[in-house]
Amino acid sequence: MADNLEDRGDEFETEQPVYDGETHVYDPDPPDQTYTLDDEVEAAARSNLNWVLVGLVALAAVVLGLLLYYFLFSRPRESVINPPTNPETGENSWNRVRSAGRMVVGTSLDYPPFTFRNDQFQPDGFDMAVIREIAGRLSVGTEIKDMAFDSLFSAVELGQVDVAIAAITVTTEREALADFSNIYWIGEEGILARADSDISAIRTLSEMAGRRIGVQRGSVYQTWLQRDLVDAGITQSANLFVYETVDAAVRDLREQRLDLVIVDRRVADASAAQGGVRLVGGGLNPQRYAIAVRNGADSLRNEINNALLLLQNEGRIAQLAQQFLNVGAGEIITPPAPTPTVPIQPTTPAVQPTVGACVNGMRFVADLNLDDNNMTSPPPISPGQAFSKGWRIQNSGTCAWTTAYRLVFVSGNVPGASMGGQPTAVQGFVAAGQQYDMFVNLVAPLSAGVYQGIWQMVDEQNRPFGDRIWVGITVPASPTATAAATQTPSPSINFTVDRTNILQGECVTFVWNVQNVTAVYFHAQGEAWQNNQVQPQGNRVACPSTTTTYFLRVLRPDGTVEERQNVITVRPNVNAPNITQFVAAPSQVTTGQCVTLQWDVQGSVSRVTISNQFRVLWDNAPSRGNTQDCTGGQPTTIEFKLQATGPGGTSQALEYVNVVSPATATPVPTAPPTQPIIDSFTVTPGQLQTGQCVQISWSTSGATWLVRLMRNNVLVLDNAGLSGSAQDCLQFAGSYTYQLVASTTGGQSISRDQSVLVSEAPPVNPLAGKTYGLTDLNGAPIVAGTNLTVTFNADGTLNGSGGCNSYNGRYTATADGLISVSELSLTNSLCPSPPGVMEQEGAYINALRAAVTFVFPDRTTQMVMYNAARQDILRYILR
Repeated sequence: MADNLEDRGDEFETEQPVYDGETHVYDPDPPDQTYTLDDEVEAAARSNLNWVLVGLVALAAVVLGLLLYYFLFSRPRESVINPPTNPETGENSWNRVRSAGRMVVGTSLDYPPFTFRNDQFQPDGFDMAVIREIAGRLSVGTEIKDMAFDSLFSAVELGQVDVAIAAITVTTEREALADFSNIYWIGEEGILARADSDISAIRTLSEMAGRRIGVQRGSVYQTWLQRDLVDAGITQSANLFVYETVDAAVRDLREQRLDLVIVDRRVADASAAQGGVRLVGGGLNPQRYAIAVRNGADSLRNEINNALLLLQNEGRIAQLAQQFLNVGAGEIITPPAPTPTVPIQPTTPAVQPTVGACVNGMRFVADLNLDDNNMTSPPPISPGQAFSKGWRIQNSGTCAWTTAYRLVFVSGNVPGASMGGQPTAVQGFVAAGQQYDMFVNLVAPLSAGVYQGIWQMVDEQNRPFGDRIWVGITVPASPTATAAATQTPSPSINFTVDRTNILQGECVTFVWNVQNVTAVYFHAQGEAWQNNQVQPQGNRVACPSTTTTYFLRVLRPDGTVEERQNVITVRPNVNAPNITQFVAAPSQVTTGQCVTLQWDVQGSVSRVTISNQFRVLWDNAPSRGNTQDCTGGQPTTIEFKLQATGPGGTSQALEYVNVVSPATATPVPTAPPTQPIIDSFTVTPGQLQTGQCVQISWSTSGATWLVRLMRNNVLVLDNAGLSGSAQDCLQFAGSYTYQLVASTTGGQSISRDQSVLVSEAPPVNPLAGKTYGLTDLNGAPIVAGTNLTVTFNADGTLNGSGGCNSYNGRYTATADGLISVSELSLTNSLCPSPPGVMEQEGAYINALRAAVTFVFPDRTTQMVMYNAARQDILRYILR
């Protein structure tokens, strides 16, 4: 093992020479020497000196022997300086963990239910619970590091983490990269089909393509099929039905609503024994998970194995499996008994490091701005505002970073958490061990909420590595959009609602009575009014899940149009189920045509019911699924209802479909739509001033599954509702193009554009039109002979000199002293003199990006900028 210590790049105790107890005295007198009297005197003196030296050496030997005895045999084993667990190899992995008082754990928080971030943005899941239990038994704490899964083994090798746990399956290839603990979890699926099904056997994932498959929400099988079947493009997302209970899925399989159900093998066997279904496959996704440690870290691995054995024998692992994996106590496959621990013998590692090979690594150091305090207080950013996020990171590996290395977005807590961020390349060359400041340009989403976007370094081959870092912000609610002009009220239009303020999940009733009209339309904001014609006198029940505006549009005989509206304010009910999607398509059919219903319910759900005013279509329906209804036999309006009940309450959603007379005598049923449809897309007003807001509304149908909103080719709203609305407040003058993109699960997309022209509002920017020269940078004067400037233009752009290169970008500044600088770009010159000019320029650009506030100390010529930590980073003088 000693031959590999340098290659492994970690800290080991170096072997020290030990005194062997023997004294070797050199006799300087040859045997045939002739002496004179003077020689005898000199020899006697030399002899006396030799005896003195011999005595000193002997005394030193005695003292050294006593010290060795004390250190090797007399000191207590629990001392801070402990002897290695294996004296023959010097292996001390467990002692380092014990001395530090904590175990540094590498994981990948993107694989629920094993590893994920909970609602408080903290590490959670089955694996996190297991490793914390192990650490508790070993009387140490844990420090969790979120990393790319593919880089966990490099982090173990570099010593950046002590262990890695992230649903890691033991394979021969991985055993060459790390050593593994005993297996802590084993699971296997069973695939069920109806007893009379023509499906004989399922041997591969591709054989499930096109089948309607039922799984339990939150189970490992939902995660597996979503990742390897749906996301891989083997089948459509609509074919994956998600149930709250396994019993409900097996029931619908027996009732021919599904083709397959995938559950734990023991549950599958029990269901088959009850009749009606049979086992047609299994074992495609075996779960054999273990904890990775560094090759040769035997003492740490042994301690982990001992703790695992205790936890398994006490039933604690089984309890955690029931809690996180939805696995019953009788369904758990017990891992094989561990091999008894034997004395560790020095061995040669199975794989020697490749000569000249390097290892990628990245360590997070600090936030440069917008510190969210571990997501406990994400800073506010206005909807649609452009901003930059900066981090200080360190190249903790042995490979140098070049411009081919990039920081990329990998995931977020909600759709839209990417905030329009694009892959950002490293500028220049970052050597091993060097720190580097990385900035990413972002745009705050339009919808209010808390957003956490996770970012990851990748190398020139797109291989992720190192610590994951994130940006966390809070988007407050937008101010009221610029209202469109309304026509003068008319006494012939009566449009009322029984209440305007409800709890999420409740319903309201609209009533209208209109005289002297040609046509009347009732619709919610974002819906196409053309598809929602109603009688002049009528009523309608609505159950909005969010605050929604409803319109009554009246067409007069003279061609004029009047419109009335009622706003229903919806108070959130965080405990009730959340209906994220309920769509009936198409919104108008002829008699004999069928309607496709599609839904998705999140949260704690105990029962889902799909019905219309004629009958219950599906009781105990899955939380996510689809079905068809061909009830409409005569012209009418059909009300479809989704009712979701859970421990926290009941939520409802309604959809209406008009049934009209067929164009021909023989009705022809229509096939389910295969293409996305954009029914309406509006952005109003079309002209406004900076600081004002536009109202964006849309409605889609057909086979639409995903809706995205772009602004000037930047994503500002991801995974939007099939129908909905949003506000966007525009801070800069110019032309803006909004694009609504509707896509199917198969990738077919259509889009529609709307343009808005923003003119400059009366100036309220205290920096507009001013030019400043820098006098102090991060508390120190600037390099002599350099000139650093900044000019703030009225159109929201800035430019200046960094001392060598020119730069330009965008900014926002408010009268209350807030500033945000983004999109900075520089020319690419190299200035050899004066010394330090290039380093100063880099520090200046980073500081300008990090500025969040500014003040005028003397109210005239001086300006000081501060970062998020309230540090004085830039001082200017007006020019």
